[in-house]
Amino acid sequence: MRKVGIGLDIGGTNSVAAAVSEDGKIFKKEIGRTPSKKEPRIIIKSIVDLLRFIEEWSLNKRFEIVGIGLGIPGLIDFTTGVVEILPNFPKMKGFPIIDELKKYFNYKLRYENDASAALIGEYRFGAGRGFNDLICFTLGTGIGGAVLTNGKLLRGPEGFAGELGHITLDPDGPLCGCGNRGCLEALASAPAIVRRANEIMYERKIKTSLSGYLEGEEELTASLIAQEANKGDFLAQKIYEEVGRWLGIAIGSLANVFNTHLFLIGGGVANAGDILFNPMKDEAFKRALPGIRDKIEIKKFKLGDDAGVIGASSLVFFNN
Repeated sequence: MRKVGIGLDIGGTNSVAAAVSEDGKIFKKEIGRTPSKKEPRIIIKSIVDLLRFIEEWSLNKRFEIVGIGLGIPGLIDFTTGVVEILPNFPKMKGFPIIDELKKYFNYKLRYENDASAALIGEYRFGAGRGFNDLICFTLGTGIGGAVLTNGKLLRGPEGFAGELGHITLDPDGPLCGCGNRGCLEALASAPAIVRRANEIMYERKIKTSLSGYLEGEEELTASLIAQEANKGDFLAQKIYEEVGRWLGIAIGSLANVFNTHLFLIGGGVANAGDILFNPMKDEAFKRALPGIRDKIEIKKFKLGDDAGVIGASSLVFFNN
């Protein structure tokens, strides 16, 4: 009987569940809406329904389910399984999510922060194969991060290590969702990109291809700004150059701290391409120390949006 792990990548808008083989092949994937602002019982029901769908499909195909692996978007205390901070799930604080899910499933249950799950996916099956030391960033509504050293995730005593989105880069910068100012997340996430575009257009009264979005013809998003940047819009290009520089500063600094050679970048913002990666690389090489900078590689996720769910599923097959 073939074996699968069920992976779940929990997102603030959508969650993804999949039946995945031990070697990282997705057999079945399902996407469901996440009612992130609702009460915990409603959120749990949506998660359970999504997992049940993949469970039933797997059993109908006569797969043996080894366990369920979760990628959770926030801080879960590894000593208790209790939610400490889930930024997109305001009513989940203090909720024992792991104990609650054990009421519905008798399988082995493993979990990691969502960025850590994505790193594990890339490390085992993607762009990180062959590297025992790497750092990843997931760029989306927030900025997640994870650090692998000598083949092991850096977790810290409670499992909170790796929150790279909350490195302070500008102490007088914009307010972050964590309550601090000038975090990388407040400077380089998708909402930060949109905010920056609106600021420049309002303050400077600049007319660009983005002006129509400002006037309400269509909602402005980070991906639309990237599209206009790739078409040559100077304001959109300026914004992505700024974002790339902020990320490059963080990468160069982390390279100096950890002597890490490989940095992997994933999430929706990473799809901007060279307009983001070129200034990111230039700034990272500029900030890293001699002897380190020439060894730095910055790559996009090979598994794309599936890195998280593949990494989550692999938790049930491997010791972490």
